[in-house]
Amino acid sequence: MKSIYILSNILLIAVLSSCVKNNKDQVVVPPLEVEAPMETPVKECYQAIVDKDTITLTVDVNSINEFKGELNYSYYQKDKSFGTILGNVKGDTIFAEYNYQSEGKTSVRELAFLKKDATTYIEGYGDVVEANDKVVFKDKSKIKFDGNVIYNKIDCKE
Repeated sequence: MKSIYILSNILLIAVLSSCVKNNKDQVVVPPLEVEAPMETPVKECYQAIVDKDTITLTVDVNSINEFKGELNYSYYQKDKSFGTILGNVKGDTIFAEYNYQSEGKTSVRELAFLKKDATTYIEGYGDVVEANDKVVFKDKSKIKFDGNVIYNKIDCKE
């Protein structure tokens, strides 16, 4: 009986040591870390000339269809209007907020643009109302894009 007890202990030690040995032989591979590619927005510049007024639009459009940049209105013999624009591209239409300064006052106004082709945007217009300290379109479905203000692509100035 004593020999069975000794034999079972030897067998138990052999099994445990083989398990420990197998754990030592295992190779732990750290998880592979891959950096996400950096977002590279595309900078584009546009200009509209209406009579003697010049409007310059500089935008970055990124992969999540965010439309942001600067918009500057240079009116002939009037105060200028300049500021930032931030919006989203939905199909061929952009709805954006224009935060601008004019005559020493900061204001916010909603804008809409229709992308006619790869080099042209048309600014939309329609009835507006003031809501929450912003000027917004009364009914977005009634915005007109009939070509009053047409932005053509130009080379960006560095």
